[in-house]
Amino acid sequence: MDDGTPHLSGVVTITNARYRNRVKMRNNNDAEPLICVVPNLSEVPKAELWRLVPSTDDRYQVKNMEFEYTASAPPSARIETHVDGSDREYWWFIEKAEEEKFGPDAYFIRHGELCWHLIDQSHETPIELHHWSPDRRSVWKIIQHVDPDASAHTSDGERLASAAASLPIFPASSLKPLADFKSAIDANVEVHVPTTPIFDIFKCASEMILTHVHRHEELFDLLKSIADIYGELVADKEFLGDCRIAAELVVEKLARQLLECADFITHYSEKLVFWNKLGKDADRETCASVQHFQEILNSFMQDIRRHTFNEKSPTVYRGVLDIDLSGLEYTSAAGVNESKQCLPGSRREVLSEIQDWIHITREDSKKVFWLSGMAGKGKSAIAHTIARWADERGNLGSCFCFDRTRKGDHHSKILSTITIDLAHRSPLARRALARTLNEENELRHTRDLTQQWTKLIIEPLRAMSDATRTPVLIVIDALDESGEEGTRELLLQLFSGKHTISSNPFPPNFRILITARPIPDIYDALHDQQYIKHVSLDDVAPESTGRDVEQYVAVKLGDLRVFQVQDYAMLARKSDGIFEWARLSCEYITKRSSIGPNPRSRYDAVIAGTSTQKNLLDKMYRLILTEAMPIEEHVDALPVFRSVMGQVLALLEPLSRASLTTMRRHISSKDGADVESVIRPLGALLTGISDDQTPIRPLHASFYDFLTDKGRSGEFFVEVSAIHHQSLAFSSLRVMKDELHFNICHLENSYLPNSAVTDLEERIVKYISPELQYACRFWTSHVKSTRFEPYLAAEIEHFLANERILFYLEVLSLTQTLIGTALSSIIPWFQCHDNARASSLIADIDQFVQKFTATILRSTPHLYLSALPSAPTLCLTFQRLIAKFPGAIKIWAGSMKVWPSLQKVIYGHTEEVCSVAISHDGRQIVSGSFDNTIRVWDADTGQQLGPPLRGHTNSVRSIVISHDGRRIVSGSRDKTIRIWDADTGQQLGLPLRGHMSWVTSVVISCDGRWIVSGSADKTIRVWDANTGQQLGLSLEGHTDCVTSVAISHDGRRIVSGSYDNTIRVWTVDTRQQIGLPLKGHTGCVTSVAISRDGRRIVSGSYDKTIRLWNTDTGQQLGKPLESHKHWVTSVAISQDGRRIASGSRDKTILVWDAETRQQLSLPLKGHTGWVASVAISHDGRRTVSGSHDNTIQVWDADTGPQLGKPLEGHLDRITSVVISHDGRRIVSGSDDYTIRIWDVITGQQVGLPLKGHLGWVISVVISHDGRWIVSGSYDKTIRVWDTHTGQQVGLPLEGHTLWVTSVAMSRDGWKIVSGSYDNTIRVWDVGTGQQLGLPLKGHMDCITSVAISHDGRRIVSGSDDKTVRVWDAITGEQLGSPLKGHTESVRSVAISYDGRRIVSGSADKTIRIWDADMGQQLGLPLEGHTESVLSVVISHDGRRIVSGSVDKTIRVWDADVGKQLGLPLEGHTRSIRSIAISHDGRQIVSGSHDKIIRVWNIINPVVTPIDEVVRLCETPIPAEIDDMPPNLTPSAITNLQTPLISRILSYLCSIADWRHKRGPQLIQHTPALGDLDHRRKQLSRRMACTCDFHSSNQTSNIDAAVLCHRPICFSSNPTHALHISSSFWGDSPPSSILPDQEGWVIGPEGQLLLWVPIYYMDLSRTYAPGNGLVIPNDGLQLDLSRFTHGEAWHKCYDPAGV
Repeated sequence: MDDGTPHLSGVVTITNARYRNRVKMRNNNDAEPLICVVPNLSEVPKAELWRLVPSTDDRYQVKNMEFEYTASAPPSARIETHVDGSDREYWWFIEKAEEEKFGPDAYFIRHGELCWHLIDQSHETPIELHHWSPDRRSVWKIIQHVDPDASAHTSDGERLASAAASLPIFPASSLKPLADFKSAIDANVEVHVPTTPIFDIFKCASEMILTHVHRHEELFDLLKSIADIYGELVADKEFLGDCRIAAELVVEKLARQLLECADFITHYSEKLVFWNKLGKDADRETCASVQHFQEILNSFMQDIRRHTFNEKSPTVYRGVLDIDLSGLEYTSAAGVNESKQCLPGSRREVLSEIQDWIHITREDSKKVFWLSGMAGKGKSAIAHTIARWADERGNLGSCFCFDRTRKGDHHSKILSTITIDLAHRSPLARRALARTLNEENELRHTRDLTQQWTKLIIEPLRAMSDATRTPVLIVIDALDESGEEGTRELLLQLFSGKHTISSNPFPPNFRILITARPIPDIYDALHDQQYIKHVSLDDVAPESTGRDVEQYVAVKLGDLRVFQVQDYAMLARKSDGIFEWARLSCEYITKRSSIGPNPRSRYDAVIAGTSTQKNLLDKMYRLILTEAMPIEEHVDALPVFRSVMGQVLALLEPLSRASLTTMRRHISSKDGADVESVIRPLGALLTGISDDQTPIRPLHASFYDFLTDKGRSGEFFVEVSAIHHQSLAFSSLRVMKDELHFNICHLENSYLPNSAVTDLEERIVKYISPELQYACRFWTSHVKSTRFEPYLAAEIEHFLANERILFYLEVLSLTQTLIGTALSSIIPWFQCHDNARASSLIADIDQFVQKFTATILRSTPHLYLSALPSAPTLCLTFQRLIAKFPGAIKIWAGSMKVWPSLQKVIYGHTEEVCSVAISHDGRQIVSGSFDNTIRVWDADTGQQLGPPLRGHTNSVRSIVISHDGRRIVSGSRDKTIRIWDADTGQQLGLPLRGHMSWVTSVVISCDGRWIVSGSADKTIRVWDANTGQQLGLSLEGHTDCVTSVAISHDGRRIVSGSYDNTIRVWTVDTRQQIGLPLKGHTGCVTSVAISRDGRRIVSGSYDKTIRLWNTDTGQQLGKPLESHKHWVTSVAISQDGRRIASGSRDKTILVWDAETRQQLSLPLKGHTGWVASVAISHDGRRTVSGSHDNTIQVWDADTGPQLGKPLEGHLDRITSVVISHDGRRIVSGSDDYTIRIWDVITGQQVGLPLKGHLGWVISVVISHDGRWIVSGSYDKTIRVWDTHTGQQVGLPLEGHTLWVTSVAMSRDGWKIVSGSYDNTIRVWDVGTGQQLGLPLKGHMDCITSVAISHDGRRIVSGSDDKTVRVWDAITGEQLGSPLKGHTESVRSVAISYDGRRIVSGSADKTIRIWDADMGQQLGLPLEGHTESVLSVVISHDGRRIVSGSVDKTIRVWDADVGKQLGLPLEGHTRSIRSIAISHDGRQIVSGSHDKIIRVWNIINPVVTPIDEVVRLCETPIPAEIDDMPPNLTPSAITNLQTPLISRILSYLCSIADWRHKRGPQLIQHTPALGDLDHRRKQLSRRMACTCDFHSSNQTSNIDAAVLCHRPICFSSNPTHALHISSSFWGDSPPSSILPDQEGWVIGPEGQLLLWVPIYYMDLSRTYAPGNGLVIPNDGLQLDLSRFTHGEAWHKCYDPAGV
């Protein structure tokens, strides 16, 4: 393969190199497999055209031109997976194939290690993913396709590429020194051997720059500096060839700085995006970075030129990390400790040995160095010295130090911490890691250490080793302090290379230095292993260790001037090589005291002691403690000592003296002084003695062991008891009570994400004390570790019940510790004492955190501004606290009432989840996956319990857990069944073998005696669960793959489902089939379940149905359960038999009533891939689902989105909308076969749906007098309906031979015009229902749209033949030649009121205006839409054109000048199929494939027509207003306000303003007008309305100013618009102010304005700016009238709010 970067973009065809078949997307469906077809048309169809959208690193989106779906693979693709179309973003790596072998334009299209592959040349063969190989079937010819209007649909990525192409390029000749240097290295120029790996870095940096096209002028100076340096290096061969050791450090730093520069230059585009997201000035950041790079490079070069080398040369400048590492957990304060290094000149032998080992990078070299030794031997000092040395040279990847005093789950964070360190330190590893996370995003959340190790560390380093041989060192210090044996078992397997079947588990340049005592589990795992070099400090020659100890003692005691050399030697011999003892002795001897023994006396006391090596340290500890607490003071001193030290040891993270003192003062006012008195004499044993900032912790782990072992410490024994945790829990709560407050870090602007607050770390240090940080993080852990106390429970309840709980979340957000708050973990603490109130509060807050974590972490101000007001209205947190934040957004309509049923999302599997099961007690969830593993999860916390269960060699397709919870049974594609111990995770016995193909399903009998399995070999087998032996013969009868098996509760019957569309019932004893197969499904049966009483069977199928069967009779019970939109993949039935849960490929779970067979709730939505498996807990409270999106989701069975009243609205795509002439009614047609009528003011459906069509309703029109509705349908008929009765008038109008695509009606209401897919237009008499004359023929392809002129004399038609034609409505003759100009299908036509102009919209993305008389195009095409134009209308005065498009926008155009007016109208989430404009021009109505109708207010209210005034004046004021008492409070008014009332008020205000201008004219039309002012004032006064409509003299009904300056309003009430400064918009408004895919409304410069929880709401129903009405009218509406944002955000809080 050629590594050259392909420069691809634009529209292409993709053809297989072997078979010449072309890639096509066949249907407009999500998850539609991509196929290859035999090309048979001279013109390439759009379905076979693909748009390549480029990114960086050879990544592209491959987007279909016809259906706009992006080629994608499942979240983690596997062999035999089809490449599908998807509506989500998906990126592929496109790599150039070897031209000599495969010819020009040949590429591999890959995802990870898999690539597109075509198995044969058959027509419509799906494209599969196979492992990469140089096979022509995996090679694709990508050929640019001529696209005449590419500019009209250019994507952002293409525009970026196009803009970049016009920029100047840095001349390649100026980079010649880099090429010369590379050539010299490639030619094996003789260089000094120790520096050879350094030259790899030089070469790598040069290659990165040479293979990149440099177009950013702002980087040209940096490129020139780099070229000059390489030129100088090439010229100075003699110096480099004889590089002295002293120069090595500077040269190595220079090399690494050049590599950082190369990374900055080659990924500069990503830096720009990154800075933009942070709201930073890219020019300023670029200038600062370039300047810094140049200063550091110049400094290094000056040292080299002058031969001035010193240890204080500048450090390598790495710039800002520009990749997204969110989700990866990091352990701070676990890195290199400068104070722990060896004394200069000491430990030379062992340090030299380690340094030499690091630099040996042969394939067969040892990759792990284990430095062992007993406690006190100096292992940590050596580790930190090596880490510091490697860091100076750029070899350090990470240093992670375990510490027993830090009791958090650091063992689970070590690998993610190493990953983040590697990304910061190595640009090569950084980019490899970025690619991995882009391809497998779920790795951010996985707790699987094996996946973290392999994917996030080993693979990036292996990729890095391909570019350079320089070693990368990982230092892991004090592994023996990582916790209990079980916590490090997997880590030891990974570090030793045992946890892989690879013959070479480590990259050649990878090094791990481990220090640990040789305790049994570590010794067994690391000693005498293939990849491990083991050196024990216990085996170092005594004279070497003694010399180093003596040197140390001489330095420490030298200043006392009372000791001689022989004294140092004697003390060294006494130490027996234990450095910690020597340190303690020196600390004790040099201790200054006004009274007590002098140094010589102390020295003599130390020397006089006689001890073996084992208790040498213990004796020293007792000596120091006895002096600190003389025996005569023990009575008073020891209790205080135990209290203070008990808390020191009980702390989960060490605290400083000042912080611990503060904590203790909340327990007792005098306890604060105790800390000082206890720790001051213990400077030899503890850190944190001399200052208030350093955390207090044992200087050496052995002191911790000494204190907590009563046999060793005697009277100094400290028991870490529940009482210490109780006091720490109480003091934590009191610290939070005293120190928490609103906006604790004084954040000035809510527009900025936390990541853009440049001094956030400094603010945290300044405003959040260490004790407050500790309290917020760990108070729940201390509560769990103590017994229940009423006073502590009361303290917690008080804390939870007020706004301090939000301030607590604010601190966790700022400190990035919000994830894993563990609030739910203390619920059992309360439940044990029947405290339901506290439990409910905690559960509610825990839900709040779970649902809104991402939002709160991104921007702390939006905890208050957006998250709190988005909580359900019945949520306790919302009800208690929302009144205190009046400046937050207000959800005025469409809010959640209760929390969504989705409780949690569990991440961990790296490929699709195939099966889930729940233990009988409901405490554990078990899952099986395509990643070949089984995992066990805590059902409450979602945490993985133990390592994955590994053994299967292929995907785990089915999983079950025994009734007693002791065994797990799994079936796999590897054809085996395995049994596992649920507690230990160990496999029990050998695999169960016998099936001849993959095992699809397994179950275990209730008594645990039998296992039943189904297989793709068409058989069912029964196994003895204890012996693993098959019982009897296989059960045979199915004629295709057995997909699912179930066993009755009494163990007597087996039920099976199969691809042969049948269900069969079998007896366990005789292995015989009972009765005939159960038939009814019309597709494969995918899943079966049997009720606990054995009376009913439930089945799911590819036919999208669930069916219930009588087990005894085999008869189907009732009708099928139908609601799923795709295959039913899994069914489950609750223990009580009352509920059925079903999962589907449509990504939803449905819950059904088993008796009534009614759906119990709305679909449970959350998965982004197929739902492969569902399970119901034994108590029925939870439903668990596993999906192809690699996640497991847990749902609350009681809080699902309830169905309530029947949902109003179309059930399928809306195809056509029209508004009545009087503006009172909207009529819509849909693919759900119905027509519906809607009230324009209320949005309510008028009457029942009009039903009769037998196919999609494609077009509707309403007569001018509003009496008749006419519809055309896919069933080839036209139907006429009575608007008032909803009844069909007469028989259908039949004559078209294919579906009717468009209908129009003459103004007099007597003629109907229809167009059809049969290429004809027909005219019908409304009265008789008869066709008038012959069909109008002339179009060469299907008719897409028809219109009839206002005078009824002309018919206009548009067609897929790309023409518009005009016909005489009387004679049926075509008038003139076809109107030609469009290059694609004409999708819509309209004719102006005066008949002079015709407007057409086309799939070529343009609108064209034609002179109706001359047949000539007027002006240039109207361009702006980025996809097909599906609908066009023209205003009554002919001055405005309105268009709707597949691009989801509506655009308004000035018909005279051909320019777009203002911004597009956005709000629909799918293609806009139909547009209508009211006769008065006040409103635009749009219908979309998203099933929603939107009404857009774009009018000048002054032109309200008289008939509208009359109608509204006669409309009764709603009872809500008439019943309101006067002088209500603002809050009462707000609660009474409704969308309907506000809408009427808006109209009345508008009318009143218009009446002021036209009053005399109005009076004669309506006597009701006299009451108008009274009604308006009544509404305004009572509803506190401030509508301000301004007059205008312009004649056009559509107000261009409204389009250009739409307020930000997500409500039907205009008074809810956002008050915002013009400065917010900058130079120009953004292209969209709708919520993005995460729910954020973002300003033009990246400002975070607000957030809404779109994951839990239907975005398609949400009001958008400009909407006066959305149908159905139950979507989200926001009141932003009091919203405080930006620099005023802090005013959102009112402490006095009630």
